[in-house]
Parts: sequence; structure tokens; C-alpha cells
Amino acid sequence: MDNFLSFHHIGIACRQIARTQAFYEAMGYDASPVVDDPIQHVRVCFLTKAGEPCVELLEPLDGESPVARILATVGVSPYHMCYKVDDIAAAVARLREQRFLLVSGPVPACAMGQRRVAFLFNKNVGLIELVESSPVAIE
Repeated sequence: MDNFLSFHHIGIACRQIARTQAFYEAMGYDASPVVDDPIQHVRVCFLTKAGEPCVELLEPLDGESPVARILATVGVSPYHMCYKVDDIAAAVARLREQRFLLVSGPVPACAMGQRRVAFLFNKNVGLIELVESSPVAIE
């Protein structure tokens, strides 16, 4: 498989963004504003630090959030790896050929500037998120 995925961030499921965010800020990360994403049922904050991977903190907005289910079974933990792609539909199709199951999407994500995201799962890889490189033009 050629390199059509480019690392974007690691997502971490947490109960309260502010508490987890404090740890990363103490390590020198800068936090974005917190954004509620009702489509994904999560509250999101991105943390960045020069030369380090981007971290996305995800807090459930309600009981429908997949993050709530992860917290109930595993607790605060890494949740997914996210990869940037040029064409999300083509990337989903290629990953489905590799036995990935489409869990959700593609849908616009307000925390990603309305770029489309999709989540896929593979039993040997776990959960991954795809984010489109640029937002879809609305005509």
C-alpha cells in the first residue's frame, strides 16, 4: 500500500478536557479553544507543541458519544490515530479493501473547519480517523 495517509493527530478520550489539558500545558503544549461538535457528540480541544505530535482531547457531550463508551470500559486513554487525506472517499474505499470497517462518516466536523472526517476500524490496527486536507466547496 502506498503512502496516501499523512499523520495528523492522536485522539485521547478524557472525562474533562480542562483536567487533561492542564497536564499537556505543563509540558509546554498550547491549547486551542474548546469546540463542541454535536454531530460527533464530543467536545474537542487540540494541543500543539513545536516538534511534537498534535494531540486532540475528546470529552463526551452526552451518552450517545462513542467517547463515553470508551471511558466507561477503558477510562482515559488514547482513542484513535488521525490521518490527513486528499480525497476522503477514495481513502475510505482503499481502506475498505484492506478490511477496514467504516464506523461513521464522512461528515463535516466543526472542530476541523468543516472538513469531512470518517472513522474506520480494523481489528489489527484499531480505530483511525481520516480528515480531508481541505473543506468541501459548498455550491
